[in-house]
Amino acid sequence: MFEETMSGDELLNEYRLDLPEIQAKTLRYDKSDYVARYLWKHHKQPTVIMTKIFDSSRGNAYLGILVYFQTGIGKTKKWDWSSFHIGLMNTNKDVSAIAFYAESKQAIKFNPHFFQRYKERFIEVCDWQTRNQLATAKDIIDVIGIYMKRNLTMTWIETKSVFRDKVHIFGPVNDGVALLQWSKHHRLLQANTFVTMDMLDAKQTQMVEYAKIYFSLSKAQRKKFRFPDFILND
Repeated sequence: MFEETMSGDELLNEYRLDLPEIQAKTLRYDKSDYVARYLWKHHKQPTVIMTKIFDSSRGNAYLGILVYFQTGIGKTKKWDWSSFHIGLMNTNKDVSAIAFYAESKQAIKFNPHFFQRYKERFIEVCDWQTRNQLATAKDIIDVIGIYMKRNLTMTWIETKSVFRDKVHIFGPVNDGVALLQWSKHHRLLQANTFVTMDMLDAKQTQMVEYAKIYFSLSKAQRKKFRFPDFILND
Protein backbone atom coordinates (compact mmCIF):
# COMPACT_ATOMS: atom_id res chain seq x y z
CA MET A 1 0.00 0.00 0.00
CA PHE A 2 1.22 3.54 -0.76
CA GLU A 3 2.74 5.23 2.28
CA GLU A 4 3.94 8.81 2.80
CA THR A 5 7.44 7.69 3.82
CA MET A 6 8.07 5.69 0.64
CA SER A 7 10.86 6.59 -1.77
CA GLY A 8 10.24 7.07 -5.48
CA ASP A 9 11.51 3.54 -6.17
CA GLU A 10 9.16 2.06 -3.58
CA LEU A 11 6.18 3.91 -5.04
CA LEU A 12 7.11 2.63 -8.50
CA ASN A 13 7.36 -0.92 -7.18
CA GLU A 14 3.86 -0.66 -5.67
CA TYR A 15 2.58 0.46 -9.06
CA ARG A 16 4.32 -2.40 -10.89
CA LEU A 17 2.77 -4.96 -8.53
CA ASP A 18 -0.72 -3.50 -9.07
CA LEU A 19 -0.41 -2.86 -12.81
CA PRO A 20 -1.66 -6.20 -14.26
CA GLU A 21 -4.83 -6.04 -12.14
CA ILE A 22 -5.43 -2.35 -12.85
CA GLN A 23 -4.88 -2.84 -16.59
CA ALA A 24 -7.41 -5.69 -16.62
CA LYS A 25 -9.99 -3.51 -14.84
CA THR A 26 -9.32 -0.68 -17.32
CA LEU A 27 -9.88 -3.02 -20.28
CA ARG A 28 -13.20 -4.15 -18.79
CA TYR A 29 -14.26 -0.55 -18.26
CA ASP A 30 -13.39 0.29 -21.88
CA LYS A 31 -15.79 -2.47 -23.01
CA SER A 32 -18.64 -1.21 -20.79
CA ASP A 33 -21.93 0.17 -22.10
CA TYR A 34 -21.27 3.42 -20.24
CA VAL A 35 -18.11 4.12 -22.26
CA ALA A 36 -19.83 3.18 -25.52
CA ARG A 37 -22.70 5.60 -24.80
CA TYR A 38 -20.33 8.36 -23.72
CA LEU A 39 -18.24 8.07 -26.90
CA TRP A 40 -21.37 8.05 -29.06
CA LYS A 41 -22.58 11.20 -27.34
CA HIS A 42 -19.23 12.89 -28.10
CA HIS A 43 -18.67 11.31 -31.54
CA LYS A 44 -18.12 14.69 -33.20
CA GLN A 45 -15.06 15.38 -31.05
CA PRO A 46 -11.68 14.12 -32.33
CA THR A 47 -10.43 13.39 -28.79
CA VAL A 48 -12.26 12.43 -25.61
CA ILE A 49 -10.67 12.01 -22.17
CA MET A 50 -12.42 10.05 -19.43
CA THR A 51 -11.50 9.35 -15.80
CA LYS A 52 -12.37 6.41 -13.58
CA ILE A 53 -11.16 5.34 -10.14
CA PHE A 54 -9.84 1.77 -9.90
CA ASP A 55 -9.00 -0.03 -6.64
CA SER A 56 -6.41 -2.79 -6.41
CA SER A 57 -6.75 -5.86 -4.18
CA ARG A 58 -3.54 -4.70 -2.46
CA GLY A 59 -5.32 -1.64 -1.07
CA ASN A 60 -4.17 1.05 -3.52
CA ALA A 61 -6.44 3.40 -5.47
CA TYR A 62 -5.74 4.79 -8.95
CA LEU A 63 -7.32 7.47 -11.06
CA GLY A 64 -7.45 6.00 -14.56
CA ILE A 65 -7.08 8.50 -17.41
CA LEU A 66 -8.46 7.06 -20.66
CA VAL A 67 -7.65 9.04 -23.80
CA TYR A 68 -9.82 8.20 -26.85
CA PHE A 69 -8.96 9.52 -30.31
CA GLN A 70 -10.67 8.96 -33.63
CA THR A 71 -8.80 7.39 -36.54
CA GLY A 72 -9.83 6.50 -40.07
CA ILE A 73 -12.26 8.17 -42.47
CA GLY A 74 -15.94 7.57 -43.17
CA LYS A 75 -16.95 3.95 -42.54
CA THR A 76 -13.45 3.07 -41.35
CA LYS A 77 -13.57 5.69 -38.58
CA LYS A 78 -13.11 4.20 -35.13
CA TRP A 79 -11.99 5.02 -31.61
CA ASP A 80 -8.45 4.09 -30.60
CA TRP A 81 -7.34 4.71 -27.06
CA SER A 82 -4.54 4.73 -24.55
CA SER A 83 -4.55 4.97 -20.78
CA PHE A 84 -2.41 5.74 -17.78
CA HIS A 85 -2.97 5.61 -14.05
CA ILE A 86 -2.39 8.13 -11.28
CA GLY A 87 -1.87 6.74 -7.79
CA LEU A 88 -4.06 8.21 -5.02
CA MET A 89 -2.61 8.25 -1.51
CA ASN A 90 -4.41 9.40 1.62
CA THR A 91 -2.33 11.67 3.86
CA ASN A 92 -3.02 13.55 7.09
CA LYS A 93 -3.63 16.70 4.99
CA ASP A 94 -5.73 15.25 2.14
CA VAL A 95 -5.12 13.11 -0.94
CA SER A 96 -1.76 13.14 -2.74
CA ALA A 97 -1.43 12.04 -6.36
CA ILE A 98 1.41 9.96 -7.79
CA ALA A 99 2.33 10.10 -11.48
CA PHE A 100 4.46 7.27 -12.87
CA TYR A 101 6.92 7.74 -15.75
CA ALA A 102 8.11 4.42 -17.17
CA GLU A 103 10.84 5.79 -19.48
CA SER A 104 12.64 7.80 -16.83
CA LYS A 105 11.71 5.32 -14.07
CA GLN A 106 10.38 8.15 -11.92
CA ALA A 107 7.41 8.56 -9.62
CA ILE A 108 6.31 12.15 -8.92
CA LYS A 109 4.29 12.78 -5.79
CA PHE A 110 1.93 15.77 -6.00
CA ASN A 111 1.14 17.13 -2.54
CA PRO A 112 -2.44 18.22 -1.68
CA HIS A 113 -1.14 21.81 -1.45
CA PHE A 114 -0.21 21.62 -5.16
CA PHE A 115 -3.84 21.06 -6.18
CA GLN A 116 -5.13 23.72 -3.82
CA ARG A 117 -2.82 26.25 -5.49
CA TYR A 118 -3.69 24.93 -8.95
CA LYS A 119 -7.39 25.49 -8.36
CA GLU A 120 -7.15 28.95 -6.80
CA ARG A 121 -4.58 30.27 -9.30
CA PHE A 122 -5.64 28.67 -12.58
CA ILE A 123 -9.32 29.47 -12.05
CA GLU A 124 -8.38 33.16 -12.42
CA VAL A 125 -6.88 32.78 -15.92
CA CYS A 126 -8.51 29.73 -17.56
CA ASP A 127 -11.40 29.53 -20.06
CA TRP A 128 -14.98 29.60 -18.79
CA GLN A 129 -15.53 25.85 -19.23
CA THR A 130 -12.51 24.92 -17.10
CA ARG A 131 -13.44 27.65 -14.60
CA ASN A 132 -16.86 26.07 -14.21
CA GLN A 133 -15.34 22.60 -13.72
CA LEU A 134 -12.97 23.86 -11.03
CA ALA A 135 -15.69 25.88 -9.31
CA THR A 136 -18.01 22.85 -9.11
CA ALA A 137 -15.34 20.30 -8.14
CA LYS A 138 -16.69 18.37 -5.13
CA ASP A 139 -13.32 17.36 -3.68
CA ILE A 140 -9.59 17.23 -4.34
CA ILE A 141 -9.92 14.09 -6.49
CA ASP A 142 -12.09 16.06 -8.93
CA VAL A 143 -9.36 18.73 -9.08
CA ILE A 144 -6.69 16.05 -9.60
CA GLY A 145 -8.70 14.71 -12.53
CA ILE A 146 -9.05 18.17 -14.11
CA TYR A 147 -5.32 18.86 -13.74
CA MET A 148 -4.18 15.47 -15.07
CA LYS A 149 -6.48 15.58 -18.12
CA ARG A 150 -5.18 19.03 -19.07
CA ASN A 151 -1.50 18.37 -18.32
CA LEU A 152 -0.66 14.96 -19.74
CA THR A 153 3.07 15.70 -20.03
CA MET A 154 5.65 17.63 -18.04
CA THR A 155 9.05 19.10 -18.92
CA TRP A 156 11.70 19.00 -16.18
CA ILE A 157 14.45 21.62 -15.80
CA GLU A 158 16.92 21.03 -12.97
CA THR A 159 18.24 24.25 -11.44
CA LYS A 160 21.31 24.95 -9.29
CA SER A 161 19.06 25.97 -6.41
CA VAL A 162 19.32 23.54 -3.46
CA PHE A 163 17.57 23.55 -0.07
CA ARG A 164 19.21 21.08 2.34
CA ASP A 165 19.36 17.89 0.27
CA LYS A 166 16.58 18.94 -2.12
CA VAL A 167 17.25 20.18 -5.65
CA HIS A 168 14.65 22.60 -7.06
CA ILE A 169 13.05 21.49 -10.33
CA PHE A 170 11.19 23.78 -12.72
CA GLY A 171 8.37 21.84 -14.47
CA PRO A 172 6.51 23.57 -17.33
CA VAL A 173 3.13 22.00 -18.13
CA ASN A 174 0.23 22.99 -20.39
CA ASP A 175 -1.46 25.23 -17.80
CA GLY A 176 1.60 26.82 -16.20
CA VAL A 177 4.56 25.57 -14.16
CA ALA A 178 4.85 22.91 -11.47
CA LEU A 179 7.50 23.68 -8.86
CA LEU A 180 9.15 20.49 -7.65
CA GLN A 181 11.94 19.29 -5.37
CA TRP A 182 14.18 16.26 -5.87
CA SER A 183 15.23 14.67 -2.58
CA LYS A 184 18.52 12.82 -3.02
CA HIS A 185 18.12 11.17 0.37
CA HIS A 186 14.61 9.79 -0.27
CA ARG A 187 15.11 9.53 -4.04
CA LEU A 188 11.75 11.22 -4.48
CA LEU A 189 10.52 13.89 -6.90
CA GLN A 190 7.80 15.94 -5.23
CA ALA A 191 5.54 18.63 -6.72
CA ASN A 192 4.85 21.19 -4.00
CA THR A 193 3.04 24.06 -5.70
CA PHE A 194 1.77 25.44 -9.01
CA VAL A 195 2.13 28.85 -10.63
CA THR A 196 0.46 30.31 -13.72
CA MET A 197 2.45 31.85 -16.58
CA ASP A 198 1.52 35.39 -15.57
CA MET A 199 3.27 34.84 -12.22
CA LEU A 200 6.67 34.19 -13.84
CA ASP A 201 9.39 36.78 -14.24
CA ALA A 202 11.14 37.39 -17.59
CA LYS A 203 13.91 34.87 -16.91
CA GLN A 204 11.50 32.13 -15.87
CA THR A 205 9.34 32.78 -18.92
CA GLN A 206 12.40 32.30 -21.14
CA MET A 207 13.13 29.02 -19.37
CA VAL A 208 9.67 27.77 -20.34
CA GLU A 209 10.10 28.88 -23.96
CA TYR A 210 13.49 27.16 -24.32
CA ALA A 211 12.17 24.00 -22.66
CA LYS A 212 9.29 23.82 -25.15
CA ILE A 213 11.76 24.15 -28.04
CA TYR A 214 14.04 21.45 -26.59
CA PHE A 215 11.28 18.90 -26.11
CA SER A 216 9.89 19.48 -29.60
CA LEU A 217 13.20 18.28 -31.09
CA SER A 218 14.22 14.76 -32.04
CA LYS A 219 16.72 12.88 -29.85
CA ALA A 220 19.51 13.60 -32.34
CA GLN A 221 18.68 17.32 -32.42
CA ARG A 222 18.55 17.47 -28.62
CA LYS A 223 22.19 16.37 -28.41
CA LYS A 224 23.22 19.51 -30.35
CA PHE A 225 20.89 21.86 -28.51
CA ARG A 226 22.42 24.17 -25.92
CA PHE A 227 20.42 25.87 -23.23
CA PRO A 228 21.55 29.46 -22.65
CA ASP A 229 23.75 30.27 -19.65
CA PHE A 230 20.91 31.83 -17.69
CA ILE A 231 19.35 28.34 -17.42
CA LEU A 232 22.53 26.33 -16.91
CA ASN A 233 23.69 28.63 -14.12
CA ASP A 234 20.36 29.21 -12.41
